Amino acid sequence: MKIIALVEDNWIGHRPTYLKLFAKILLDLGHQVIVFCPQPQEVKSWVILNCGEKSKNFIAFALQKRENNTFPIYQVRSILNAVNRWSHTRIAIEQAELQTGNVPDLVFFTWMDSYLAPYLTYHLVDQVFPYNWSGLYFHPRELRIRQKFWSICRGFLRALALFKSPRCRGVAILDEGIASRLRSQISNKPVITFPDFADDFTPDSDYVIAQKIKQQAQGRKIVGLLGLQSKRKGILTLIRVAKQAIKENIFFVFAGQLSEQTFNINERKEIQYFVQSQPENCFFYFQRIPGEPQFNALINICDLLFAVYENFPHSSNILTKAAIFEKPVLASNRFCIAERVHKFSLGLCVEESNVSQSLEALLCLSQGINFHHEPINFKFNEYRQLHSIERIYTLLPQIINAS
Repeated sequence: MKIIALVEDNWIGHRPTYLKLFAKILLDLGHQVIVFCPQPQEVKSWVILNCGEKSKNFIAFALQKRENNTFPIYQVRSILNAVNRWSHTRIAIEQAELQTGNVPDLVFFTWMDSYLAPYLTYHLVDQVFPYNWSGLYFHPRELRIRQKFWSICRGFLRALALFKSPRCRGVAILDEGIASRLRSQISNKPVITFPDFADDFTPDSDYVIAQKIKQQAQGRKIVGLLGLQSKRKGILTLIRVAKQAIKENIFFVFAGQLSEQTFNINERKEIQYFVQSQPENCFFYFQRIPGEPQFNALINICDLLFAVYENFPHSSNILTKAAIFEKPVLASNRFCIAERVHKFSLGLCVEESNVSQSLEALLCLSQGINFHHEPINFKFNEYRQLHSIERIYTLLPQIINAS
C-alpha cells in the first residue's frame, strides 16, 4: 500500500468526475488515498457510496482555487500563479500531515496544466514543493501547434521543462499522437497515454430539456453541440449551418453555458440576433447542464454530435460519449480528434468554419454514408474498449510504481 494524494483545485466540467474515479481506482488497487479539492465532503460521500469497505483508506481535505495574480506582464504573472499553486498545495498537504501523520508517497495532479508555466524551471518548484509528483496533462498544445517565439521557448524555458524535475515520476496524457515526442523531451521519463474515459451513467429519462428537444424536433435528425458553448467549440459555424438548413430534415441543439467572453462584439450580436429570431429548426439552452445523467440524456436523444472545434489540438471525451451511445460525429479535420475519427470511423471530418462542407457532411452522416456515398463502418465498440475506465487500472500503476 502506498499513500497517494490527489489534487484538484477547480470544480468545473468533468473535473469532479475525473477526481472521484481516480480515487476509486486507487482504492481498488489497494492504496491509501488523500484527496485535496474544493468539495471534500461531496467526494467523501461519493467514495463511501461507491467504494464500500475500501473507503476506510480514504480521507479528503479542502483545497480552494487561488485567486490569480494581477501582475501586468503575462509571462511573470503566469509564473507567479503557478508557483502560488504549488506553494498552496504544499501547505494543504503539510496541514493534512499534522492531522493524520501520513506523508504521501506520490502527489498526483488530476489537472496538471494549472501547475505549469513557460519560463518556470523545476529548480524553483523543487524548492517550493518537496514531494514526489505526477499528473494528467490535458492540453500539451506546444507539441501539436508551433508556438509564437518558438526559438526562445526551447529548452529550459518551455513549460515542459518542469517534467525534468527529479521529483517528477512521469506524466499522463490523453493524446497518443504526441507521447513519443514528449518522452524524448523530458529525459525519457514515463509518459503514459490514459484513455479519455467518460462515464456511462444511465441517461436521465425525466430530464425536461431532453424531453422538450425530442418533442420540438418532430422526428427530424437531431444534431447536438453540447457542453460549454464557447467560440472554440464551433458554435458560430453551426449557427451558420442552421441558417442554410431550414428546409433540411435536421434539428440543431445548442445546450450548455454560453461563454460570452470568448466572442467579440460582432460575434455576440450574431448569436443574440439568431437566438432572438427563434429559428424553427433550432433549440437553445444556454445554461449549465446539471449533471452527467442529464448530459447523457442529451447525448442519447441526438442522432449526430457536432465537434468541429476551432484550433483545438487536444483529445475530447465527446468522442468517448459518442462511442458509448453510438452517435456519429462531425469533427474538424486536424489534430488528435481528426486522427481518431478517421482511425475508428466515428464519423466525418471537415474544414473548420466551412459552412457548406459541414452541411454536406451532416446530410451524409444522417444517412450513415461518407462523402462518396458509401456506408460508414463505425467502430464504436473498438473505441469504447480503448478508452474504457478499466484500462486505467493497468496504466496508473506504471506511474505509481515509478515513485
